[in-house]
Amino acid sequence: MTNIVEQDIKISKNEVTCENGTIVYRLIVPIDDQEAERIDAIGRSFLDRKEADRVLIDIRRSSSFSSAARKRWANFLRHPGIVRTAIFGGSTFVRTLAVFVIGASQMKNVKFFATEREALEWLHSS
Repeated sequence: MTNIVEQDIKISKNEVTCENGTIVYRLIVPIDDQEAERIDAIGRSFLDRKEADRVLIDIRRSSSFSSAARKRWANFLRHPGIVRTAIFGGSTFVRTLAVFVIGASQMKNVKFFATEREALEWLHSS
C-alpha cells in the first residue's frame, strides 16, 4: 500500500496593496497580458479613489513581463494622480526591462533604486 501525502502548495501571485498612501506592487510571478490587466486595474482603482499618490514597485522576485505588460506599465506610470514612482531590486534582465518602461513612460517622477529602504526614503521626501 502506498501512502500519498498531500502537500499544501501555495500558489504565488503578484500582490498589489495600498499602504499609507502608496500603492505597493510585489511582483512575484511572470506578468503576461492578462496579469498586467489585473494588477493595472487594482492600482488604478486606488489612484482613482485618491487613496494613494505614490507607487512602489518591488521587482526583486520578478522574472519577466510581456511586451504588452511593459506597454501597460508605461501608460500606468503616466496616470495624473501619481506624484512619484520608485522601482527597486531585480535581476539585470528585469532591471533592463524596467529601464525601458521608465523611458517609454517619459515621466521624470520615476526612479530606480537598489533597495526598498532607498526607494521609500525618496518616495516620502518633500
